[in-house]
Amino acid sequence: MQCAKSKINLFFMLIITSSIITAGEFNPLEVQTYTLDNGLTVYLNEDHNTTSVFGAVAVRGGGKRDPKDATGIAHYLEHLLFKGTEEMGTIDFEKEKVFLDSIQVKYDELGATSDETQRLAIQNEINRLSVKAGEFAIPNEFDRLLEGMGGAWINAFTSNDAIVYLNKFPGNQIEKWLEVYSHRFVNPVFRLFQSELETVYEEKNRAMDNMFRQLFTTYMNHFFKEHPYGQQTVLGSVDHLKNPSLTKMREYYDTYYVANNMALVLTGDLYPDEILPLIEEKFGSWKSGKIPPSINITENPFDGREKINKRMTPIKVGFMGFRTVPIGHDDEGALSLCLQLLTNESKTGLIDELVVDRKIMEAGAFNMDFVDMGAANFFFLPKLFFQSLTKAENLVRGQIDKLKAGDFDDEYFNAVKLTMLRQHEEYIESMEGRLFILADLFIKNKSWEDIVAWPGILKNITKEEVMEVANRYFGDDFLVLHSKMGFPKKTKLEKPSFEPVIPKNSEEKSTFADKLEKIPEGELNIRYIEFDKDVQYNDISENVHLYHAYNPINSIFSLNFKYGVGNLKDAKLEQTAELLNLLGTDSYTFNQFKGELQKIGTTISFSSDRDYFTIHVKGFDDQLDESLEFVNEFITNVKGDDDKIKKLAESAKSGRKIEKREPSTVGKALRDFVAYGEQSSFLRRMTVKEIKNTKSIDYIQAFQNALKYELDIFYTGRLSFDSVAASIKKSIPLSKNPIDSQSPNDLVVKNWDEDAVYLVKDKKAVQSQIYFLANGNPVVESDRPKSNAYNKYFGRGMGSIIFQEIREFRSLAYSSGGGYKTNFYNNKKGYFSGYVGCQADKSLEAITVFKDLTLNMPEKPDRMEQIKSGLIKSINANRPSFRSFPSRVSNWLKQGYLDDPRKDQVSFYENMTFDDIVNFQKDNIAGRPIVITLLTDTKQVNSEDLSQFGKVIKLKKKDILN
Repeated sequence: MQCAKSKINLFFMLIITSSIITAGEFNPLEVQTYTLDNGLTVYLNEDHNTTSVFGAVAVRGGGKRDPKDATGIAHYLEHLLFKGTEEMGTIDFEKEKVFLDSIQVKYDELGATSDETQRLAIQNEINRLSVKAGEFAIPNEFDRLLEGMGGAWINAFTSNDAIVYLNKFPGNQIEKWLEVYSHRFVNPVFRLFQSELETVYEEKNRAMDNMFRQLFTTYMNHFFKEHPYGQQTVLGSVDHLKNPSLTKMREYYDTYYVANNMALVLTGDLYPDEILPLIEEKFGSWKSGKIPPSINITENPFDGREKINKRMTPIKVGFMGFRTVPIGHDDEGALSLCLQLLTNESKTGLIDELVVDRKIMEAGAFNMDFVDMGAANFFFLPKLFFQSLTKAENLVRGQIDKLKAGDFDDEYFNAVKLTMLRQHEEYIESMEGRLFILADLFIKNKSWEDIVAWPGILKNITKEEVMEVANRYFGDDFLVLHSKMGFPKKTKLEKPSFEPVIPKNSEEKSTFADKLEKIPEGELNIRYIEFDKDVQYNDISENVHLYHAYNPINSIFSLNFKYGVGNLKDAKLEQTAELLNLLGTDSYTFNQFKGELQKIGTTISFSSDRDYFTIHVKGFDDQLDESLEFVNEFITNVKGDDDKIKKLAESAKSGRKIEKREPSTVGKALRDFVAYGEQSSFLRRMTVKEIKNTKSIDYIQAFQNALKYELDIFYTGRLSFDSVAASIKKSIPLSKNPIDSQSPNDLVVKNWDEDAVYLVKDKKAVQSQIYFLANGNPVVESDRPKSNAYNKYFGRGMGSIIFQEIREFRSLAYSSGGGYKTNFYNNKKGYFSGYVGCQADKSLEAITVFKDLTLNMPEKPDRMEQIKSGLIKSINANRPSFRSFPSRVSNWLKQGYLDDPRKDQVSFYENMTFDDIVNFQKDNIAGRPIVITLLTDTKQVNSEDLSQFGKVIKLKKKDILN
C-alpha cells in the first residue's frame, strides 16, 4: 500500500494532467474566449451533457461606482433594465416619452428640494405623470418573452464590483435569446420608475430585518474607512433612496454599460462555431466608451488592535479582519490555503479544533477577494455562559499564531490541498458553476487559463510559503468588532399615499415582440430522464435499493446512504446528525478520523431531515473501497463523547435566540403552526432542556436504529453498477430485515371551515410576514399538470398574476408568490399557499389585494400560448444535473411511475386550454375559507381592522417556537 504522501502526490498529478476531461466530440471544461471589435468579451463553453444554456451579461462597476450622493444607483438601475426599451415594453414610445422626460425633470427637482410641503407636491406630480406614462407601458414583457421561450432563473444581482444579468433557457432558443439580450441593453427605457422605487424600498426593508446583515454592514464600515466597499452599501442609504435621480442613473448607464466594459457568457448546450456569427451580428453594434480609471483609494494600516463595541445581536458575536491583497496578487493562492488550514469542510482546521473540542461555540473564516482590496476575516461565537468575546477572540488568534509558526504536520498540509483540489473540480463540473466563475473572472480581469492552472499552482505552494504569507498579513494590526446582546434601531419607511400605477396594456405586444416571433427556433428535442439508461437501479439486498448514474465530467464520486426514517419519526435524529459530525471512533479520535479521510480526498458527513437520515460520502473513484472502509469503521465503532452534548445544547439555544429575532423565520413558524399544529418542525423538535438531559449513547442508539430502515443508495461516478454494488456489500453492514420505510411522509394541513387571521406581534419588525392558506381537494394524477399550469399562470415567476399585481403595479412587496401544493402521493388533499413580505403599514392593502386575486382570479386567456410554451420548453431549461438523477428516479418510482412522468404532462400541456386553469382554480380555491398568518408590528397594523378578513386569533412566539 502506498504511503499517504505518495498517494496525495499521485492525486495531484492525476488532477493536473487530466483536468480537461473530454466527453464525446466536445470538451465540457474548455472555454473559448473572444473579443469583438467593439471590445465586448465573449466566453463560450460547450457542454451537451445538459439540455439548456446558461447565459449572462456581466458589467464591471457595481455599488462601489455609485456616486457618493446617490448610493444604490447601480442596484436600482439593475431593476429598471427589466422594464424594456424604446421598442420593448411599450405600445407607443413617442407618446410615453413625453411623460417620462417630465418625470426625470421632476425627480431632479425633488432631489434639490428640502421643504417637505414642496416635496410632497413634487411627488404628487410625479405620481400623476407616472400614471399617465403607465397608459403606454406593457409591464413584464421582458420576463414573459423569456418565460415563453422556456426560460428559467430569470434574475440579476448587483455586488460591490459587478452587475450581472442571467437566466437559463433551452438550447434550441439560442438565437431568440441572443436577440433579446442584445436588445435589452440598447436604449433601455427607465419606465415604471416610481413603482420600482417602492420595490427597492421593500428590498431595503428586508435587509434591515436581517440582524447579521446589519452587523456585517457595520463591520465593513469600519474596515474600509475610505473605500466605497465600506462607506456605501449596494442597496444605498435610505436618504438617497428617497431622492433618486434618473439623470445620475442615466449617467451611470452611459459610463459603465459600454461594450468594452461588459462580457457575454454562455455555457451549456451550444455550438460555438454556429453562434459566434450571430453574436457578432447582434452584439457587435454595441457602443464602446471611455471607462473611468480604477478607484485609487488606499486604506491606512490598522493601528494595532482597533476594536469596535456594539450591541446588535441576540447572542455574542465577534468579527476580526486583516488587510490582505486584491485579486491577482501573487500571494492570493497561499492566502486561500491559509484559510483552509484554519477552517475547512472536514472540520480539521486549527480554528475548527476550538469548536470540536468545545473551547468556543462556533468560529470560522471567510475571504473578501474584491477587485480593489482584499481581507481575511474571522467570526467567532463565545460559549453562551462564562466566556467573553475577548477570551474567544484570543483563542482564535492563538490558532492563527499556530499557523504562522507552522505548527501543523506535512500530512495534514498536503491533505488539505488535496481536498481543495477536489472542491475545485466539483465546482467547475456544472455549467452553472462555470458560468459564475467566468463572470467573476471577467470582473476581476482574470482568464479561464487561471482556473486551469490552479491545481498546478496549489501543488507548488510550500509550507514555508504559507508560514511566510501568514506572518506577512496576520500581524498585530487588525480590526475586531464585538457585538453583545442588543436591539439596533431600524429605520421604518412610511407607506406613500400615491395612486398605484396600473398599466392598461398588460396583455398587449410590442413591436419588438412581433419581430421576435419571426425568428426561427431550433428543433425542440426534449431530453427526459430515461430509466435504466440515465439511471441504473436494482436491489442489492432486501429493501436496499441502489441507484447509479454516470459522471461524464470528472472522477469524483458522490455516494449518499439515505435511510427511510427522519426527524418526524424520531426528533433526536436532528441532533444525532449534528453530534456524529463531531465524533471519532474507538480507533481514531475525531481529528485522526477526518485526517485519514483527507489524505485520500474523501469527506463523510451526516444529515437528517423530516423524512430521511443520510450519510454523505464524497471522494475520488479510485478510493471508493477505502472510503467505504472508513464508513464501516464509523458505523461499527463510533465512540460517544458526553462533553459534546453541551455543544448541542448551546447550539440549539443560540439558534433559537437568533430565530426569535428573525421575522422571516418567525413568520414561517407561524405559518407551519397554523398548517400543521404540533407537527410543525418548530414544535416537534427537541427542546433545549431535553437536549441537555441526554447522553451521547442516546444519539448513538438513534443512529443505530436509523440504520435498520429501508435504504436508498445514490451513487454518481465512473465505476460500474456491479462494481459499486460489490464494494458496498463488502464494506457496509446492511440490515438483514430492514424496516419498511414510510418516507417521504405527507403532512396533511388542517381543515379550515372559516376565514381567520392568526396574529403574532413583533414591534421590531420592519416587514410584515404574511402567508395565505386554503384547503383544496384530494389530488389525482390528472391534477398535477393542471396545478403546474395554474401555478405558472397565477403565482410563480415574474410573468405571473401575483408578481404583476402585487409587486409591479402596486409596489406592495419585493417578494410575493403563491401556488397550489400537491402532496407527494396521490389521493391526499392539496392546498393553496401564498406569501407577501411587505412594509408593515402596507399590510392591510396587501392582504386585501392578495385575497381578492386568489379568490377571484383575473382571467387573461391571451397568455395561454405563453404558458403552454413555457411549461414545455422549460423542461429542457430545468433539467437537473447528473448528480441529481438517482434521487429523481427514486422519487418517481416511489410515486408509482415507471417512466419520466413529464412525458405525459407534455401531452396534456400541448392540448390544454385556458378553461383547464380556470376550472382548476374554481374547483380547488375559489369560494374556500382563506386563513391568513401575520407577523407584524401591531402599532402599524390595527388588529380591529384585521377582523374584516376573519376571526382574529392572537398568538405569542412561545406558542409557535419550542
